[in-house]
Amino acid sequence: MSLDPQHLAHLKTLYPDAEVMPEGGVDHIYFPVLPIETNGTVLKMKALLRLGEHQGYSTRLFVEHQIAGKGQNWNCFQLLGNAWWAPSWNYITVDLPLLAILANHLTVFR
Repeated sequence: MSLDPQHLAHLKTLYPDAEVMPEGGVDHIYFPVLPIETNGTVLKMKALLRLGEHQGYSTRLFVEHQIAGKGQNWNCFQLLGNAWWAPSWNYITVDLPLLAILANHLTVFR
């Protein structure tokens, strides 16, 4: 998938520090600080949005550590030289705008 420059520009208006980081022919969006609303609070952590297939998932959002009580079947993966955590959360396709992909992934933590 090729990143739509307009979708990336729109995402960067909300997350100006977000960076595109390719690995293995797949683009990832790295967020040095991603606010994640959960359990009535907002956590701030590093995150990585993968815009391509990963172990049967169309797209994936990886975070720097598990979020207690949210998501199921958490696993740790090595991507871009770091360990990242992701719960089982599927069927968010890469053909959506970037902000829609991110928003859909964040719903698992609410």
